[in-house]
Amino acid sequence: MIKEYVFDKKMFIIRVIYAGILAAIVFTFGIYSIIGGSTMKYLWMFICFICIYTLITNFIAISYPEKIVIGNNAISFSAFNQSHVYSRKELIGFKIKEQQLAKKMYIRVNKPSLFKGRYWIDLKAYNNNKDLEKCLLEIEEIIHPDSLKANIKRNNAMYKERKRKNV
Repeated sequence: MIKEYVFDKKMFIIRVIYAGILAAIVFTFGIYSIIGGSTMKYLWMFICFICIYTLITNFIAISYPEKIVIGNNAISFSAFNQSHVYSRKELIGFKIKEQQLAKKMYIRVNKPSLFKGRYWIDLKAYNNNKDLEKCLLEIEEIIHPDSLKANIKRNNAMYKERKRKNV
């Protein structure tokens, strides 16, 4: 069964596209300031570096996917007519850092690099976000069944079950 989760269009435009455009404008101004002989040359070089990083993560690396498709045999992260598709067989690493209060996840797939394998998922911005969170955590548990995180979740579930039976 294939499940598709889509980022809210307005939020995607504001958070990803506008942020990238702003980074491009600041980068252009920074280059102009460096060439023009600004007294804060090193600060502008640092700002330009951050702008390049932002442009790469927003537009090239698809670190903020517009669409996530989870199927029986594959998972894909897509944006800007590009997709990173991982079959279940080739998944050797699928680590999630959860930020429960902010409802965000940072996912690292296989061996992450600057251009592929790192994804920021803002769960509140996706349709059917509770199901998306559940599916992603299930994939992590399947790939890493003996991790400390999986063991803690199993122990917590057993504790809740015992507590429910005793009460």
